[in-house]
Amino acid sequence: MDELTQRTNALKAMPLLADLPHGELEKLARRLTVEQHRPGSVIIKEGSSGGAASFIVSGSCEVRREGKRGSKRIAVLRRGECFGELSIINPAPRSASVVALEPVDLLVLGEGDFRDALRSNRAVALQLVRTLAKRLQSREDEFAA
Repeated sequence: MDELTQRTNALKAMPLLADLPHGELEKLARRLTVEQHRPGSVIIKEGSSGGAASFIVSGSCEVRREGKRGSKRIAVLRRGECFGELSIINPAPRSASVVALEPVDLLVLGEGDFRDALRSNRAVALQLVRTLAKRLQSREDEFAA
């Protein structure tokens, strides 16, 4: 299997992008970069700027946020999940850090290509809204506890 096919198949396995037509997935696959991170590597630093969405192909990461009492784990992300998309929708400093918990392979999609995917397919935009709503709900549940 060639690299383009592998990347296209990996994107198809991502819930956020699963509804994109095959041709759109191939276009995105051509524009992806591949990143590998070791355990403990800081992939995104809270407060930094950025404009890329990262999709976890293998491994897991933790999302951490600094507070008055130090760093706090907000979530653990695993294969098939993404992060960084919020910085594309709302270009503000990163709201949390993302750290590799184990060896992590990522497919990274730049801001322009991610925006094109949102514009070209309403299902992707709707799935992104669902993903963000789920995150918001979990944060509200955490504060209520």
